Amino acid sequence: MSEAIPTASPRKVGGAAGENLAPLLAVVASACSVYGVPMSVGGLKQAAKAAIAKDPIDAVSVTVLGGSYLFYLAEKGHNPKVESYFDALVFISTCLSVGYADIFARTPAGKAIATAMMTFGPALSGALLEEPAEKPRLDDDQIAIQRAILGKLDAILSELKGQRG
Repeated sequence: MSEAIPTASPRKVGGAAGENLAPLLAVVASACSVYGVPMSVGGLKQAAKAAIAKDPIDAVSVTVLGGSYLFYLAEKGHNPKVESYFDALVFISTCLSVGYADIFARTPAGKAIATAMMTFGPALSGALLEEPAEKPRLDDDQIAIQRAILGKLDAILSELKGQRG
């Protein structure tokens, strides 16, 4: 049973700095709608697994570029080490591997984004060079069954056409 993820209004939420988490929730909602899953914890897991299996390079690219953008939004104006998108890009890209950078998250939203990147980033990096998921292949018995079904459907169609004419 999956817990529903609360949606956020555009108002500011968060800690003392009042960071706006609405962009992060919008990305989550968008990912759920793309993969046709409910916006829930189970739906998020399902959407993430599907995206990574479909194309690991795309998944890492979106994670790094999107995570950098969200981290930049969360930290700009609050963190003197994050003055540009490229500062955020350096931080997020290191979160996917060794975690080395002289930048540290200072806002609650930035810390949440960094935590997610450090938790899932190394696994994403490990999957980076794996082949994209392929459709399952049918074995010879399954193909024979499919051909038998197709033959019967063709016979039914021929019979129906014969009854019309």
